[in-house]
Amino acid sequence: MRVERLTTFSEFLTATTDWSPLVREVPFRRPQWLVPWWESYLSGELYLLAIYDGDRLAGALPLYRTRSAAKGAVLRLIGDGEVCTDYCSVLATSTDLPHVCAALAEWLTDAATSTDHSWDLLELENVAADDEGVSLLRHELDQAGNLLHEREALQCWRLQLPASLEEYEAGQSKSHRKQIRRFYKRTLDTDRARLHVCNTLDQLPHAMEVLIDLHMRRRQSLGQPGCFASPQFDRFLRLAAAELTTIGKCEILWLDLDQAPIAAEIHFLGEGIPFCYQAGVDPDRLTDDPGSLMQAAIIRRSIELGHTAIDFLRGDEPYKAHWRATPYRCIHLRATPNRTAAKMRHGLWLAGQEVKNWVKTGLNITATE
Repeated sequence: MRVERLTTFSEFLTATTDWSPLVREVPFRRPQWLVPWWESYLSGELYLLAIYDGDRLAGALPLYRTRSAAKGAVLRLIGDGEVCTDYCSVLATSTDLPHVCAALAEWLTDAATSTDHSWDLLELENVAADDEGVSLLRHELDQAGNLLHEREALQCWRLQLPASLEEYEAGQSKSHRKQIRRFYKRTLDTDRARLHVCNTLDQLPHAMEVLIDLHMRRRQSLGQPGCFASPQFDRFLRLAAAELTTIGKCEILWLDLDQAPIAAEIHFLGEGIPFCYQAGVDPDRLTDDPGSLMQAAIIRRSIELGHTAIDFLRGDEPYKAHWRATPYRCIHLRATPNRTAAKMRHGLWLAGQEVKNWVKTGLNITATE
């Protein structure tokens, strides 16, 4: 296989490519997510690695490169930072992944000492620990002599769905089962409530404004700025939502209660799995329990549609465990090339981490005394 570094997305997207096998059912690996991120954030230099088997695009690793005095030249995943893209990985089919990862590791190891493609640190933030692409790339980089380090990251949570709502309810505690049934009988199945689903471009502007309004008002009620306070994030999500709606991979849902929206969520769609990316509730109607009503409505709808799971993405918010979602381990993975300057920077970083851990441990001990 042949690896090429591309410096513009136009080089990458000229050929007609069926992206579904490459993303392995994760919408955040699609160009409709990656390109809007790059256009909105424009961080550093594009370092997009495309792997070809002859003329066929067999895989890719979407990276960008930044530089700093402390870390040197750093390769990072497109989609990181405040966007918090989960399940980033090497793009390839399961069949091609071993060969693609081997080719990537060999190329990256050689590139570390080259003039045009040099790097001092490959930093993969919040990647799934058991992801096949991440695991294979890690193994190949290790075999090629690079130094590897991992630390724990925020967990992702996924709710596996049975074939019927009755089966789902049967798996809950007695009190939660009663609560869910109360949500349906007293509110969701009455004339007071209506669940809206936006999955077309003509509906998208209104649905996005509902989501942003509820999200921002709730965050501000908690003394937080809210995601959409960032102009780059606002621009990015609008672009990505439009691009993914066009190919049937995005939906915004909002719940009206008494003819006014009380909760909203934006989902990006895999194969049988909605990924719940962003949400908001009306802070003036918390006594109606809008978040729980929305979850009950979404779970029932997903089961009726035959979805196999709902993915709540990263973060250990208590509601995820309450609805019986299961946590999946994620890690921050760092790779450092086996050369003096990069190893020195890595050693300094490790020393800094030890100091931080020592201080944190000391503070925890003091707090319990």
